[in-house]
Amino acid sequence: MRLLRHPFATALLSLCLSGVATAKTLEITTASSAELQEAVAAGAVTYEKLAQLYLARIAAYDQAGPKLNAIIAANPKVLEEARARDAERKAGKIRGPLHGIPVLIKDNFDTHDLPTTGGSIGFKGAIPQYDAFMVKKLREAGAIIIAKTNMDEMARGGNGVSSLGGQTLNPHRPDLIPGGSSAGTGSGVAAAFAPLGLGTETGGSVRHPSNDCNIAGMVATEGLLSRAGIMPISLSQDRGGPMALHVYDIAVSLTIMAGIDANDQITRLSIGHASPAPYESYLKPGSLKGKRIGVLRDLFKTGPEHEPYNKLILDAIDAMKKEGAIILDPVSTGTDLFAMTQGQGLGNHEYKYAFNAYLAARGPNQPFYTLKDLIASGKFHERLKKNYGDSEAAVPMEQSAEYAGKYRNRAVLKKTLEDLIAKFDLDAFVYPVRSGPLPVAGTWPMVPGTSGQSISDYCGLPAITVPAGFTPDGTPEGIEFMAAAFEDAKLLQVAYGYEQLSKLRKLPATTPALPGETITY
Repeated sequence: MRLLRHPFATALLSLCLSGVATAKTLEITTASSAELQEAVAAGAVTYEKLAQLYLARIAAYDQAGPKLNAIIAANPKVLEEARARDAERKAGKIRGPLHGIPVLIKDNFDTHDLPTTGGSIGFKGAIPQYDAFMVKKLREAGAIIIAKTNMDEMARGGNGVSSLGGQTLNPHRPDLIPGGSSAGTGSGVAAAFAPLGLGTETGGSVRHPSNDCNIAGMVATEGLLSRAGIMPISLSQDRGGPMALHVYDIAVSLTIMAGIDANDQITRLSIGHASPAPYESYLKPGSLKGKRIGVLRDLFKTGPEHEPYNKLILDAIDAMKKEGAIILDPVSTGTDLFAMTQGQGLGNHEYKYAFNAYLAARGPNQPFYTLKDLIASGKFHERLKKNYGDSEAAVPMEQSAEYAGKYRNRAVLKKTLEDLIAKFDLDAFVYPVRSGPLPVAGTWPMVPGTSGQSISDYCGLPAITVPAGFTPDGTPEGIEFMAAAFEDAKLLQVAYGYEQLSKLRKLPATTPALPGETITY
């Protein structure tokens, strides 16, 4: 006791306590790219070590442990590329916030050095000539592809199953589907195989697996991101988008990937509309305060099976109101949006033409160059036989009154929603993503009524989902926000504000932290 009263001892104790107070901890399983970069800058870890830690998680939990089956092909050069990023950093060259950060890429994004299969055994080992535009932008920014992820074959489905990759599992509920078609990215990001990844959607396939796996996922305004080099379904509805543990990384990747692409003329829509500032710069504390958020009651399903899911959304809305958001409840289009969007997908009409054009651009030495060739080979999951047949036999688009009507309905739906936004001066809509039980893994076709809503895809407006918690039986549920065209920055502000308020993402019990993943510095 006398020693503790000595001035030197007191000063020494104070210094020690000060040192403890300023120590930082990096948790690999929860870290954003910003936290990873901070640890690298402090010398606590290298990009090579980060890659090794994420590879160890893949080894422990993808084909071992719960056997999530989220990965379809690992990048054999990931450590070599990580060492190159370390060398660049040491030489003073830091490409940006994703420099040296591992990312997962859905296996329908072209990669010039890795197979791009769409999950089809017919494309096993087939490598396209060029990177997809979004992949190219990520690589230029210093990101490292750690692996390509499993998916619903050719992105046609929502259960997470393919002939090449098999069934991907949900890390939170391995007995249930992980959502699809970006199942591997959803499951892999949730299990912290990387802090972020890429998915694609035509009818909800970024947002549904993000919802079902308790992560964030976003599709930007149609035209903000190029679709060139993505295996297509519908040139009118397809979009690629980021999926991540944190909204921050959604914003960072959006900043990196946005841009005009001569190989996708739809990106010309973004001229004069894309944010002049980095999207992550809009993410500030208190961003919910004063935001006008409309509760789109048209997208709430009713019935006892939906009540546990709706409760999570309503609790979230109450929390946002207490945080200073202005909640307008209800807002309604005055129509049955579920009925209005039922059967409005353009995939079967457009698929053959879009897919054949894509195959022609893949370069030489490819296994197929037309959908007809793929059908004749029989090298695909049996559940796709009818989809492929219907697409091959589809009436040419210019001769189809059904197609013309569905295409016009896209503009009608977009105007209906944007008119409602203008009427109530809204910053965003809010509603559930799925709000219902998930089907059992390994079952197909999907049980009627269990799919999530796809309204954003039918009109091209930006939408993002963020974790809203878990039902009593442990099923994840997400909350979704949608904004007017090219209000992506405002949408991210709302989503970030809610995420920081709620913090409802958690590591799956099936994929716990491994030794060495907590780094104190």
